[in-house]
Amino acid sequence: MLTTHYNVSTYIRSYKKPERFKTDIKFILKFTAAFSQDGTPLFKTGQSPFIENNCTYYNCYLTTNKELLRDLRDFDAIVYDVEHYWDGQVVLRHPYQKFIFMASESAANFPLCDALYDDYYNLTWTYKLNSDIRWTYITITDKKGNFVGPNINMTWVNPMKPTPDEIRKKIAKKTKAAAWFVSNCKTVSGRKNVTKLIEKELKRYDINLTIDIYGFCGKKKCPKDNIEECLYFLESDYYFYLAFENSICEDYVTEKVLYPLQNYAVPIVFGGANYSRFLPPGSYINARELPASQIANLMFKAINNPKIYEDYFRWHNHYEYIKTPPDLDVCKLCQILNEDGDKHSSYKHFRSWWNPNYSSMCTKGVGKFLAMKPNSMMLAEAEKKRLPKKIVRGPILLIEGVEATTALTPKTLQSCFYELQAEL
Repeated sequence: MLTTHYNVSTYIRSYKKPERFKTDIKFILKFTAAFSQDGTPLFKTGQSPFIENNCTYYNCYLTTNKELLRDLRDFDAIVYDVEHYWDGQVVLRHPYQKFIFMASESAANFPLCDALYDDYYNLTWTYKLNSDIRWTYITITDKKGNFVGPNINMTWVNPMKPTPDEIRKKIAKKTKAAAWFVSNCKTVSGRKNVTKLIEKELKRYDINLTIDIYGFCGKKKCPKDNIEECLYFLESDYYFYLAFENSICEDYVTEKVLYPLQNYAVPIVFGGANYSRFLPPGSYINARELPASQIANLMFKAINNPKIYEDYFRWHNHYEYIKTPPDLDVCKLCQILNEDGDKHSSYKHFRSWWNPNYSSMCTKGVGKFLAMKPNSMMLAEAEKKRLPKKIVRGPILLIEGVEATTALTPKTLQSCFYELQAEL
């Protein structure tokens, strides 16, 4: 008998786990791929990601071929990326298998609404700091290169030494207030409005104090294929940089914060993270904790008082910030399958773990399933473009006005995905 659930087909038959040695190859099925994996070890297949990255364990094999083994239950682990979670879920599974939830995108943009996700995943691979495997954008080391963070409970050096002389010389010739490199103008975080409020308050002190916006959302150009040129301007000219996230989620801190940290500017952050887990005290300004008037006042004081501004850089004596090496994630994956392969646990309340506010973002409205509410911005833009209004539910994409029996081709679904991404 052949049964199909979403777009997964498998024979229902009696099943016996293959007899294998502990050191045998661990087969990992990438059930859903994602754009964010491009250029990372996970984008490759076979054993090469583990061998090339000199992992402690390299007896793991990555594949996207669902028919590589005789049964989906033969895979040691199945990885699902939230970016393509409409591709379906495996119905039949064996207790020893690890179902792994992967996400580099924010939970605000990809809430999981369907109850089937609770008690479904065994491991998490996300940007959240309490994930089993971390997909962090930044890594903090001490001056000797030893890993320091980010961590849920960070212990920072206190007190910190005065700002080094070479840093003071680098920041002494700055002349412009703040910069922001941004290409996504419409976001759920409302960061553009915050920027306008800060600039309005800055001009109360000096009409020449502005926030220069580079990219599609501003008047200055900063092509992504030549970001180094803009980073040079940031290092030489700007006191502050707006490291504003596109959504407000716990621990969601992207590579945006590396721009100021690696180019001698002070980050003004805006996001849902507890930034004390990511940045030393006194090294940044948190735009979610302070009103625009107070932020502008702090900026104005620092711009006009070199000693105040220099103090933001005391952390340079003790820490380094780098983009997280991609090999750390994939090596951890193989390590877990080798060391904890026989252990079984699951996230019973996974939807709330991933996004504590999921219930307010989801609604009953499409049969028995739960769906993501389209926000007003999405609906207005859909009406403007005369596009079908899109609702995301569980693992598939629904399009209003299309009968359930209508055949949706992968090309149609991909087109809808691109449109939805553009709205988010």
